[in-house]
Amino acid sequence: MTLSDIKEEDVKNFNNLLDYLKLLSVNGIQPSMEKQLLLILNQVIPFFPHMILTQEFPEISRLTINKKIIGKNKRIVNIRHLKYPPANKVKCYGRCNLPGQSVLYATNADILVAMNEMKPDVGDLITETTWKVKENQTLTYYPIFKNQPPSKGVINLRMSEINRLHEQHLKEYPPNVRTHIDSLVQFVADAFTRRIHSDNNLDYIFSAYFSDKILHNFEEGKIDAIYYPSVKNNLSFENLAIKTDVFDNKYEIFEVRDSVLSAKSQDGCYCATLGDCKDFDFTTGKILWDPNKARQPKEQIKQFRNQYGVDLNNGKFKRLFRMFS
Repeated sequence: MTLSDIKEEDVKNFNNLLDYLKLLSVNGIQPSMEKQLLLILNQVIPFFPHMILTQEFPEISRLTINKKIIGKNKRIVNIRHLKYPPANKVKCYGRCNLPGQSVLYATNADILVAMNEMKPDVGDLITETTWKVKENQTLTYYPIFKNQPPSKGVINLRMSEINRLHEQHLKEYPPNVRTHIDSLVQFVADAFTRRIHSDNNLDYIFSAYFSDKILHNFEEGKIDAIYYPSVKNNLSFENLAIKTDVFDNKYEIFEVRDSVLSAKSQDGCYCATLGDCKDFDFTTGKILWDPNKARQPKEQIKQFRNQYGVDLNNGKFKRLFRMFS
Protein backbone atom coordinates (compact mmCIF):
# COMPACT_ATOMS: atom_id res chain seq x y z
CA MET A 1 0.00 0.00 0.00
CA THR A 2 1.24 3.48 -0.87
CA LEU A 3 0.16 6.75 0.74
CA SER A 4 -2.08 7.54 -2.23
CA ASP A 5 -3.99 4.27 -1.67
CA ILE A 6 -4.99 5.04 1.93
CA LYS A 7 -8.73 4.92 2.55
CA GLU A 8 -10.77 6.01 5.55
CA GLU A 9 -10.95 2.42 6.79
CA ASP A 10 -7.15 2.16 6.58
CA VAL A 11 -6.81 5.25 8.74
CA LYS A 12 -9.19 3.79 11.30
CA ASN A 13 -7.28 0.49 11.43
CA PHE A 14 -3.97 2.31 11.69
CA ASN A 15 -5.16 4.42 14.62
CA ASN A 16 -6.48 1.28 16.31
CA LEU A 17 -3.01 -0.24 15.96
CA LEU A 18 -1.40 2.80 17.54
CA ASP A 19 -3.94 2.74 20.38
CA TYR A 20 -3.15 -0.92 20.96
CA LEU A 21 0.57 -0.16 21.22
CA LYS A 22 -0.12 2.61 23.71
CA LEU A 23 -2.28 0.27 25.77
CA LEU A 24 0.43 -2.41 25.85
CA SER A 25 2.98 0.07 27.17
CA VAL A 26 0.87 2.00 29.67
CA ASN A 27 2.06 -0.05 32.66
CA GLY A 28 5.62 -0.47 31.42
CA ILE A 29 7.14 -2.82 28.86
CA GLN A 30 7.88 -6.31 30.16
CA PRO A 31 10.54 -8.65 28.66
CA SER A 32 7.82 -11.04 27.49
CA MET A 33 6.37 -8.23 25.32
CA GLU A 34 9.57 -7.20 23.54
CA LYS A 35 9.42 -9.47 20.48
CA GLN A 36 5.69 -8.92 19.96
CA LEU A 37 6.13 -5.14 20.03
CA LEU A 38 8.99 -5.22 17.55
CA LEU A 39 6.88 -7.32 15.16
CA ILE A 40 3.99 -4.86 15.39
CA LEU A 41 6.27 -1.87 14.92
CA ASN A 42 7.48 -3.38 11.67
CA GLN A 43 3.93 -2.99 10.38
CA VAL A 44 3.97 0.73 11.20
CA ILE A 45 7.26 1.71 9.60
CA PRO A 46 6.28 1.43 5.88
CA PHE A 47 4.06 4.48 6.40
CA PHE A 48 6.64 6.51 8.31
CA PRO A 49 6.66 10.16 7.17
CA HIS A 50 9.82 12.05 6.37
CA MET A 51 10.57 15.58 7.55
CA ILE A 52 14.27 16.25 7.23
CA LEU A 53 15.96 19.54 8.11
CA THR A 54 19.52 20.79 7.76
CA GLN A 55 21.21 23.22 10.11
CA GLU A 56 24.60 24.15 11.49
CA PHE A 57 25.05 23.51 15.21
CA PRO A 58 28.27 25.49 15.84
CA GLU A 59 28.74 24.28 19.41
CA ILE A 60 27.37 21.37 21.43
CA SER A 61 27.92 20.31 25.03
CA ARG A 62 28.10 17.10 27.02
CA LEU A 63 28.33 16.19 30.67
CA THR A 64 30.09 13.06 31.90
CA ILE A 65 29.86 11.56 35.38
CA ASN A 66 33.42 10.28 35.69
CA LYS A 67 32.80 7.25 37.89
CA LYS A 68 30.19 5.91 35.47
CA ILE A 69 32.80 5.82 32.71
CA ILE A 70 36.10 4.96 34.41
CA GLY A 71 34.73 3.45 37.62
CA LYS A 72 36.28 6.02 39.94
CA ASN A 73 35.85 9.63 41.08
CA LYS A 74 39.00 10.37 39.12
CA ARG A 75 39.95 13.05 36.61
CA ILE A 76 39.52 11.93 33.00
CA VAL A 77 42.58 12.25 30.77
CA ASN A 78 41.47 10.40 27.63
CA ILE A 79 39.29 12.26 25.13
CA ARG A 80 37.55 9.01 24.12
CA HIS A 81 36.07 8.72 27.62
CA LEU A 82 34.16 11.96 27.00
CA LYS A 83 32.46 10.81 23.81
CA TYR A 84 30.16 7.86 23.10
CA PRO A 85 30.50 4.32 24.47
CA PRO A 86 31.73 1.48 22.24
CA ALA A 87 28.71 -0.19 20.63
CA ASN A 88 29.58 -3.58 22.13
CA LYS A 89 29.31 -2.06 25.61
CA VAL A 90 25.73 -0.82 25.05
CA LYS A 91 23.52 -3.50 26.58
CA CYS A 92 20.26 -1.59 27.04
CA TYR A 93 17.72 0.42 25.10
CA GLY A 94 18.22 4.17 25.23
CA ARG A 95 15.98 6.97 24.06
CA CYS A 96 17.73 6.98 20.68
CA ASN A 97 19.55 3.64 20.54
CA LEU A 98 18.88 -0.07 20.45
CA PRO A 99 21.07 -2.47 22.46
CA GLY A 100 24.36 -2.84 20.62
CA GLN A 101 24.13 0.63 19.08
CA SER A 102 26.04 3.73 20.11
CA VAL A 103 25.09 7.35 19.47
CA LEU A 104 26.55 10.60 20.75
CA TYR A 105 24.06 12.36 23.05
CA ALA A 106 24.56 16.10 23.43
CA THR A 107 22.73 19.38 23.80
CA ASN A 108 23.06 22.65 21.92
CA ALA A 109 21.64 24.47 24.94
CA ASP A 110 23.19 25.44 28.29
CA ILE A 111 25.16 22.78 30.18
CA LEU A 112 22.44 22.88 32.87
CA VAL A 113 20.25 21.02 30.40
CA ALA A 114 22.78 18.17 30.41
CA MET A 115 23.02 18.42 34.19
CA ASN A 116 19.28 17.82 34.51
CA GLU A 117 19.55 14.89 32.11
CA MET A 118 22.42 13.14 33.89
CA LYS A 119 21.38 13.82 37.52
CA PRO A 120 24.81 13.54 39.22
CA ASP A 121 24.92 12.99 42.98
CA VAL A 122 26.57 15.22 45.57
CA GLY A 123 30.27 14.37 45.64
CA ASP A 124 30.43 13.23 42.01
CA LEU A 125 33.34 14.42 39.91
CA ILE A 126 31.78 15.54 36.63
CA THR A 127 33.30 16.70 33.37
CA GLU A 128 31.73 19.27 31.08
CA THR A 129 32.88 19.28 27.47
CA THR A 130 32.34 21.74 24.65
CA TRP A 131 32.68 20.53 21.07
CA LYS A 132 32.88 22.83 18.06
CA VAL A 133 31.91 22.05 14.50
CA LYS A 134 34.65 21.76 11.91
CA GLU A 135 34.55 24.09 8.92
CA ASN A 136 30.93 25.21 9.36
CA GLN A 137 29.57 21.77 8.51
CA THR A 138 25.85 21.15 8.93
CA LEU A 139 23.80 18.32 10.38
CA THR A 140 20.97 16.70 8.48
CA TYR A 141 18.49 15.81 11.19
CA TYR A 142 15.04 14.49 11.91
CA PRO A 143 13.12 16.66 14.41
CA ILE A 144 10.70 15.45 17.09
CA PHE A 145 8.35 18.38 17.54
CA LYS A 146 4.67 17.70 18.21
CA ASN A 147 4.57 18.01 22.01
CA GLN A 148 4.93 21.26 23.93
CA PRO A 149 6.10 21.83 27.54
CA PRO A 150 3.42 20.81 30.06
CA SER A 151 3.81 23.97 32.16
CA LYS A 152 1.04 26.50 31.57
CA GLY A 153 2.16 29.48 29.53
CA VAL A 154 5.49 27.89 28.47
CA ILE A 155 6.10 27.43 24.75
CA ASN A 156 9.06 25.85 23.01
CA LEU A 157 9.36 28.24 20.08
CA ARG A 158 11.72 26.01 18.10
CA MET A 159 9.35 23.05 18.23
CA SER A 160 6.41 25.32 17.50
CA GLU A 161 8.07 26.61 14.32
CA ILE A 162 8.87 23.09 13.11
CA ASN A 163 5.29 22.06 13.78
CA ARG A 164 4.11 25.00 11.68
CA LEU A 165 6.25 23.73 8.78
CA HIS A 166 4.78 20.27 9.31
CA GLU A 167 1.22 21.61 9.15
CA GLN A 168 2.00 23.39 5.90
CA HIS A 169 3.49 20.21 4.46
CA LEU A 170 0.39 18.20 5.40
CA LYS A 171 -1.78 20.44 3.23
CA GLU A 172 -0.17 18.87 0.19
CA TYR A 173 -1.91 15.56 0.94
CA PRO A 174 -5.53 14.41 0.72
CA PRO A 175 -7.46 14.22 4.02
CA ASN A 176 -7.00 10.49 4.70
CA VAL A 177 -3.25 10.64 4.09
CA ARG A 178 -3.00 13.80 6.18
CA THR A 179 -4.70 12.13 9.14
CA HIS A 180 -2.57 9.01 8.74
CA ILE A 181 0.72 10.91 8.73
CA ASP A 182 -0.24 13.19 11.59
CA SER A 183 -1.32 10.26 13.77
CA LEU A 184 2.05 8.60 13.36
CA VAL A 185 3.98 11.83 13.92
CA GLN A 186 2.09 12.27 17.18
CA PHE A 187 2.75 8.66 18.22
CA VAL A 188 6.47 9.08 17.56
CA ALA A 189 6.53 12.37 19.47
CA ASP A 190 4.81 10.71 22.43
CA ALA A 191 7.41 7.93 22.36
CA PHE A 192 10.32 10.36 22.45
CA THR A 193 8.80 12.55 25.18
CA ARG A 194 7.65 9.75 27.46
CA ARG A 195 8.97 9.77 31.02
CA ILE A 196 10.85 6.54 31.63
CA HIS A 197 11.45 4.65 34.86
CA SER A 198 15.22 4.33 35.10
CA ASP A 199 15.02 0.70 36.21
CA ASN A 200 13.25 -0.46 33.02
CA ASN A 201 15.16 0.35 29.84
CA LEU A 202 12.54 -1.56 27.78
CA ASP A 203 10.29 1.48 28.16
CA TYR A 204 12.56 3.11 25.56
CA ILE A 205 11.69 0.46 22.97
CA PHE A 206 9.45 2.68 20.82
CA SER A 207 11.78 5.68 20.55
CA ALA A 208 14.82 3.41 20.17
CA TYR A 209 13.15 1.50 17.36
CA PHE A 210 12.16 4.64 15.48
CA SER A 211 15.64 6.10 16.03
CA ASP A 212 17.21 3.06 14.40
CA LYS A 213 14.97 3.43 11.35
CA ILE A 214 15.51 7.19 11.12
CA LEU A 215 19.30 7.02 11.37
CA HIS A 216 20.01 3.87 9.39
CA ASN A 217 17.15 3.15 6.99
CA PHE A 218 15.62 6.39 5.76
CA GLU A 219 17.15 8.61 3.09
CA GLU A 220 19.71 5.88 2.36
CA GLY A 221 21.29 6.41 5.78
CA LYS A 222 22.07 10.07 5.11
CA ILE A 223 20.34 11.41 8.24
CA ASP A 224 23.03 12.51 10.72
CA ALA A 225 21.06 13.11 13.89
CA ILE A 226 17.77 13.28 15.75
CA TYR A 227 16.76 16.58 17.37
CA TYR A 228 14.32 16.00 20.22
CA PRO A 229 13.00 17.84 23.28
CA SER A 230 14.53 17.03 26.65
CA VAL A 231 12.07 15.18 28.86
CA LYS A 232 13.98 15.96 32.05
CA ASN A 233 13.89 19.65 31.14
CA ASN A 234 10.11 19.50 30.61
CA LEU A 235 10.43 19.78 26.80
CA SER A 236 11.68 23.37 27.06
CA PHE A 237 15.11 22.61 25.55
CA GLU A 238 16.45 20.15 23.00
CA ASN A 239 18.95 17.32 22.82
CA LEU A 240 20.79 15.82 19.87
CA ALA A 241 21.52 12.18 19.18
CA ILE A 242 24.27 12.10 16.54
CA LYS A 243 25.71 9.14 14.64
CA THR A 244 29.15 8.35 16.01
CA ASP A 245 30.96 8.53 12.67
CA VAL A 246 29.24 11.82 11.86
CA PHE A 247 30.28 13.25 15.22
CA ASP A 248 33.89 12.20 14.71
CA ASN A 249 33.97 13.73 11.23
CA LYS A 250 32.20 16.98 12.03
CA TYR A 251 33.15 17.91 15.60
CA GLU A 252 36.28 18.35 17.66
CA ILE A 253 36.77 18.98 21.34
CA PHE A 254 37.27 22.63 22.32
CA GLU A 255 37.20 22.83 26.12
CA VAL A 256 37.05 20.53 29.14
CA ARG A 257 36.11 21.51 32.67
CA ASP A 258 35.78 19.26 35.69
CA SER A 259 33.91 20.02 38.91
CA VAL A 260 32.66 18.43 42.08
CA LEU A 261 28.93 18.60 42.68
CA SER A 262 29.08 20.08 46.15
CA ALA A 263 25.35 20.59 46.83
CA LYS A 264 21.96 20.26 45.20
CA SER A 265 18.48 21.48 46.06
CA GLN A 266 15.17 22.21 44.41
CA ASP A 267 16.70 25.45 43.16
CA GLY A 268 19.53 23.72 41.32
CA CYS A 269 23.02 22.27 41.58
CA TYR A 270 26.13 23.88 43.00
CA CYS A 271 29.48 22.88 41.55
CA ALA A 272 33.03 23.63 42.57
CA THR A 273 35.18 23.85 39.45
CA LEU A 274 38.54 22.11 39.85
CA GLY A 275 40.15 22.79 36.51
CA ASP A 276 39.64 23.62 32.87
CA CYS A 277 41.66 22.89 29.78
CA LYS A 278 41.81 23.77 26.08
CA ASP A 279 45.03 21.92 25.32
CA PHE A 280 44.89 18.46 23.74
CA ASP A 281 47.26 15.99 22.12
CA PHE A 282 45.13 14.66 19.27
CA THR A 283 47.80 12.13 18.29
CA THR A 284 47.58 10.33 21.63
CA GLY A 285 44.01 11.40 22.42
CA LYS A 286 45.04 12.97 25.73
CA ILE A 287 43.77 16.00 27.63
CA LEU A 288 46.77 18.09 28.71
CA TRP A 289 45.63 19.21 32.16
CA ASP A 290 47.92 21.78 33.81
CA PRO A 291 48.31 20.97 37.53
CA ASN A 292 49.39 24.53 38.20
CA LYS A 293 46.01 25.89 37.16
CA ALA A 294 43.81 24.44 39.89
CA ARG A 295 40.62 26.47 40.31
CA GLN A 296 40.24 25.65 44.02
CA PRO A 297 42.61 26.24 46.96
CA LYS A 298 44.67 23.21 47.96
CA GLU A 299 42.72 22.86 51.23
CA GLN A 300 39.44 22.52 49.33
CA ILE A 301 40.86 19.94 46.92
CA LYS A 302 42.21 17.96 49.86
CA GLN A 303 38.77 18.06 51.48
CA PHE A 304 37.12 16.74 48.31
CA ARG A 305 39.70 13.96 48.18
CA ASN A 306 39.05 12.95 51.79
CA GLN A 307 35.26 13.36 51.69
CA TYR A 308 34.39 12.07 48.21
CA GLY A 309 37.50 10.24 47.01
CA VAL A 310 38.16 12.81 44.30
CA ASP A 311 41.40 11.95 42.55
CA LEU A 312 43.14 14.44 40.26
CA ASN A 313 46.32 12.37 40.28
CA ASN A 314 47.13 11.28 36.73
CA GLY A 315 50.78 10.28 36.58
CA LYS A 316 52.58 13.55 36.07
CA PHE A 317 50.32 15.21 38.65
CA LYS A 318 51.75 13.24 41.60
CA ARG A 319 53.89 16.18 42.70
CA LEU A 320 50.79 18.36 42.99
CA PHE A 321 49.15 15.97 45.44
CA ARG A 322 52.25 15.56 47.52
CA MET A 323 52.17 19.33 47.92
CA PHE A 324 48.54 19.17 49.08
CA SER A 325 49.05 16.31 51.55
